[in-house]
Amino acid sequence: MLFKRLLKITIFLMFFITLNVGAEYKSVIDITKMDIKQLNEALELKIITSEDLINIYLERIEAYDKNHNAIISINENAINEAKALDKERESGKPKSLLHGIPIIVKDNIDVLGLPTTAGSTALKDNFPKNNSFVVQKLIDAGAIILAKANMSEFSFQANSSISSYGTVKNAYNIAYSSYGSSGGAAVSVAANFAAAALGTDTNSSIRLPAAAANLDGLRPTVGIISRSGVLPYDLERDTIGTLTKTVTDSIILMNVINGYDKQDYKSFNEKQTTYETTFEDLEGITIGIPTDFIKGSSSNNLPENQEIYSELESLIKKAITNLEAKKAKIIYLEEYYNYQTDHWFNNSLSGYLLCDGINNYFKSTIGSIRTFQELNKSPEKITSLDSYIDSCDSDSTKINSKNMLKEEYKNYIDNIILKNNLDIIMYPTTKNKLLKYNNLSRTQNLSAHASSTINYPAIVLPLGFDSLGLPYGIEFMAPSKEEQLLLEVAKIFENINKNNITPSISPTLYEIPESVESLVKNYRKVYFKKTKTTTEKEWLKNVQHYLKGYPKNENFIEESESLNLEYVLQKKEIIKQKNYNMIFKYTLTLIFVAFFVIMNKKVIISTQK
Repeated sequence: MLFKRLLKITIFLMFFITLNVGAEYKSVIDITKMDIKQLNEALELKIITSEDLINIYLERIEAYDKNHNAIISINENAINEAKALDKERESGKPKSLLHGIPIIVKDNIDVLGLPTTAGSTALKDNFPKNNSFVVQKLIDAGAIILAKANMSEFSFQANSSISSYGTVKNAYNIAYSSYGSSGGAAVSVAANFAAAALGTDTNSSIRLPAAAANLDGLRPTVGIISRSGVLPYDLERDTIGTLTKTVTDSIILMNVINGYDKQDYKSFNEKQTTYETTFEDLEGITIGIPTDFIKGSSSNNLPENQEIYSELESLIKKAITNLEAKKAKIIYLEEYYNYQTDHWFNNSLSGYLLCDGINNYFKSTIGSIRTFQELNKSPEKITSLDSYIDSCDSDSTKINSKNMLKEEYKNYIDNIILKNNLDIIMYPTTKNKLLKYNNLSRTQNLSAHASSTINYPAIVLPLGFDSLGLPYGIEFMAPSKEEQLLLEVAKIFENINKNNITPSISPTLYEIPESVESLVKNYRKVYFKKTKTTTEKEWLKNVQHYLKGYPKNENFIEESESLNLEYVLQKKEIIKQKNYNMIFKYTLTLIFVAFFVIMNKKVIISTQK
């Protein structure tokens, strides 16, 4: 009898725990549809706080990262940082558009208080003494470093992000690769674990993951962004870059993180650059498109160039048509990539700098492993470093011979640009169907190699989806230090292509009522028109016009100071209700448990009597 009673109550409790008391959870905004600029507006209008924003992203990481394995470590102080930044905003002193915005960085970039593992558990206690140069710039601008992202161990692999911490799965279909080495950073942005991310790119490490995550991925000219405080791979090619939802977000980040750093021998000794886009169309812009990368040819000597995924080819043709509609001139380039260009790429790699680069990097950190040689002996890594040991204390003259090959490659590309009067070269980041994460046999990224070899900036943009719902990217490359031109062309392409689609496997965690969404949208409109009106009375008149038909809008517009969505925030269930529901649910559960224990004791005592 006692056993049956215990069983019934246990079943009831298990059922009760799975219920969502209060049913629906609602929020004011859907961050999955928002870029940095829109999030900043929401913070500025007090529609949401940075503290709320951090909680939303942390909840998404908790809910969805078990599918993707994109995050290695989380900043446990992020909420406290958000509270402090909220107070600064309240006092009317936001630092920049990034004030209170969460950013994720690849785990080879130093963040004070978090280990820099480069994807290896061998470095799980490798703590930096200071923030990296770029992270400090982000923090100074008010950004919050929310987490460190998983990556291919030591940045070695392009086809996947496989590390001691496991494999990163694609943001749109977890059966597919995230690519690498910045796979975790790319997936984090696509799955909305943060507003944007920083990655690093040596050969294609930002651009391939960006293409596979339907993102913008910018590899700038080496020297524009400091690499101080970054665990290196090839110091002649390594650069930090951005992973974002939009070109505007890339510009916002670039305007903060670019600038001279005397600690980086590649850094340009120039004033910080401010980028902005002004082009209305592409009239006067000539774009070269290598036929090697947009067609399949059985006669091509390089196996990787003998075919192209048919659905990708269709997407490229559509993109070309759209560019021509925006007045761009298209020139097709024959025999652009061949055995000679492949030779220049492969033989100019500077992996021999890895040992000395990492040994020098360890001077700025503390941890149990202090040398490359010790790292090589660690059983906790999954990548062999044996072939790099002999390159320790390298002869610097090797750099000169490698640079000669790069110069030959650069002259080859420059001659193509000059001969055809090109401004931009465009190509798919990969011409093949995306790989499954457990089948990584094929090389994917020949097209991306020119940029990293000759130090020309390149940006990947979303191109479109195939019939399986997998994303593909298109890449634009410009001459060295021509980021401004690159971003102008990218912005035009983004405006006509419009492929920013949230992955269906990581939807919003909150229901946004349509009435609230409309109210917020219209409130934003009138708020940012305030400065264009001559008097407060005229502004209120505009508010009444835009909010006409919304419930109780007369009460909502009592005075200008009350226009902060008070009505919405007070009359609806907001984000924090989820936490209240959980507290309520578990409190009732504890009451039931206590009641059960007391009743059982009474039954036992009664039986004993």
